[in-house]
Amino acid sequence: MSVNNNIGKNKKVLFASMELIMKNLQANMDHLSNLKHAKFTEDFIKVAYEGLQKNRKFFLLASGRSAFILQCFATRLVHLGAEVYMVTNLASNPALSREDILIVLSGSGTTAIVVSLLENIVNTVKPKGIVCITSHPETIIGRIGDVTIKLKGRSKQDRTHAGDDTAILTPEGTAFEQVAFTYLDGIIAELAVKMKLTNDDLLRKHANGT
Repeated sequence: MSVNNNIGKNKKVLFASMELIMKNLQANMDHLSNLKHAKFTEDFIKVAYEGLQKNRKFFLLASGRSAFILQCFATRLVHLGAEVYMVTNLASNPALSREDILIVLSGSGTTAIVVSLLENIVNTVKPKGIVCITSHPETIIGRIGDVTIKLKGRSKQDRTHAGDDTAILTPEGTAFEQVAFTYLDGIIAELAVKMKLTNDDLLRKHANGT
């Protein structure tokens, strides 16, 4: 096979993967805008907005790649003026109190370390608001949330024909993680507009000021 043919094949795989991700984003937009589910996003925004207005601390809990997604969300919350902490099993964070907000991200809803930390938090002190984002609201993580957001991810292997497994195009939690990143950036946009903030206002909170 020539070099050009290899490039062509790689492009097809690249764009096929991106197309699956885009289709999942659209499926989630349709799902989240449905009246049955839209209320949960409204409740999420209400909890976060009230937390920002009353200077509540935000604690974010996730593991693996989902933790990276929440770290990006944490950065934007800081730009909105929030005091934000990533939950770990280390003692460097301040104690979570009854006045704080806890946001949990887990595609499966069963990630062992997340379940363990979440149950410990709830059994020790009940935060003011718990928002859980998952593909499986029926799980322990989903049931603990005061507000639980269901995001659609890849729930079964995609096949173009018998024997052709294309799940590798969006392996494991990729579809969930992609939509979670986009959804949480959308939440930031909603909050910024409600707070009447401009892009320049957010930039002034940026670590480098640029």
